[in-house]
Amino acid sequence: MKLINIINSYSPEGDAPRFYFKADTALLRNNVSFYIPDGVGRVVAEPHIVLKVSRLAKCIGERFASRCVEMVMGGVSFTPVEKLEELRREGLPWDAAVGFDHSSALSLEAVGRDAMLQGAKFVMNGEEVLHLSVADMRFTPDKIISSLSEATTLRIGDLVYLGSPKSFDIKVGDNLKLYMGTALLLNFDVK
Repeated sequence: MKLINIINSYSPEGDAPRFYFKADTALLRNNVSFYIPDGVGRVVAEPHIVLKVSRLAKCIGERFASRCVEMVMGGVSFTPVEKLEELRREGLPWDAAVGFDHSSALSLEAVGRDAMLQGAKFVMNGEEVLHLSVADMRFTPDKIISSLSEATTLRIGDLVYLGSPKSFDIKVGDNLKLYMGTALLLNFDVK
């Protein structure tokens, strides 16, 4: 299984979706708590709508891409900001900042593809702080799947984190929730 994070869904950078991969050890499942790694400084959370690939896709046309995703999930990725900035400055791979163990929360539940059209609601400590909408994305989910399938074969079970327009500083004691429509997909604490 591949975890693929899109980084320019909500920005004007690039003419096509830009992405990076994470190992499956980055998954944080079952609504278990996220533990901020020691000594990393400021950590931010980015909520995502996550596409779960449901069929093999290689060089799939955009008009057929919707057939490759039947279910969507909720996700939150975590990044130590100073570490990422240091790696970027030095021209090094981002892996240590974005791909560490449990850096990508993923919901247990999945909802039908049509649910993503309602968007997702990200709630921190009981307060809604962001509404994610695929209508606000620069690239449609179908364009993203099509572009990714030209770069790498997508397999059943691969997860595509669609990106986030905003990141949020987190601290020990925070509670994070993500809803899609009325379904509560994520509900976990930061420790």
